[in-house]
This record gives sequence, structure tokens and C-alpha cells, in this order.
Amino acid sequence: MEKKPFANPGPAGLMVLAFYLAALWPVATHRAPHEMINVLIALGFAGGLVQFTAGIIDLRNGEIMTGNIMLAFSAFMWLGFWEFLGKSFGFIPENTSVVDGYVFIVMGILMVGFTFGHLKAPKISLLFMIFTDIFFLSAGSFFLTHNLVLWNIVGIDLPLVILSILWIVFGIVLNGVFGKEIVPMGKPLIKD
Repeated sequence: MEKKPFANPGPAGLMVLAFYLAALWPVATHRAPHEMINVLIALGFAGGLVQFTAGIIDLRNGEIMTGNIMLAFSAFMWLGFWEFLGKSFGFIPENTSVVDGYVFIVMGILMVGFTFGHLKAPKISLLFMIFTDIFFLSAGSFFLTHNLVLWNIVGIDLPLVILSILWIVFGIVLNGVFGKEIVPMGKPLIKD
């Protein structure tokens, strides 16, 4: 097996995604006041940097699917950073739901496509992708239709995305540190 030039950057990229979503969830579900959404400015900036770096490292390591997914997540972090910053300073209109809706739908469709590639990945990675698909497609559809059922699905789904991220991060890092399976990741549905 050929040694890769860098260690797996996936855990770092996923951790910042978990931070971002953990800040979004209480605001999105009205557990925190709406003005707390501005926390996403700092998390979007930091997350955009970390995920961009992780995506480039993944691509350098030859991981075409995860590298591109991480770079797409980076773009979403940057979108959140600039959008919430712009709304705070008044140079982006408060209601961007139509544009956000189409962007989220396109991202959801891309993630659904990449979910098929995760049939060859550990089961927890496949579950993460399915939860991510649900998030992007439900949020995008909500932004376009304002159907609250779709936003309730987002509120239920976000903790599942976050929990699957935690599982993946612990699995990759701890299994790597100990050189054996400490955190079970689940066998792939399709084996080579």
C-alpha cells in the first residue's frame, strides 16, 4: 500500500462542520434567539479555512470524492460567513431564502450522488451522507416553499448529522491511534 503524503484531514473538516451545525441547530429550532445566528460568522470563517485545507489535502492524497465533498462544504461555510456578515452590516438583504433554496437543492443533489460512492465506505459514513442529503434537500425545499414541515425535518435531522460526525471523527482518530478498531464504524455495504 502506497503511503499518502499527508494524514487523513477528514476529522478536522468534519469537526468544524459539527461546530457550525451545533451553533445553527438551536437558532433554527428556536431554542436560542435569532440574533445568535451571528456566531456563524466566526464559525463560517474558521470552518471555511479548515475545510478548504482538508479538501486540498484529501485531493493531494488521491481522495477524489472526499476531497471534493470537503471543498463543497468549505464553500457552504464561506457562504454562511459572507451571508451572515453581509446581513449584519446591511449590504446583503435580510431575506435570501430563494437564492439559498436553490443553492441548498443543488448541494443536496450533489450529496445524493456522492452517497452512492459511500456504499463502499464504513456504514457510519453512509449514514452521515444520508443525514446530510436529508438536511440539504429539506432545508433547500423549505427556503423555496416556506413549508414548516420541511423545517421540522431539518430540526430533527441536524442532531443526527452532528452525532454521525462525532462517531466518524472518534472512529478515524481513535482507531488510527490504537491501530485497531476501538470505535466500530460498520462494514461497507459494497466490498471491493
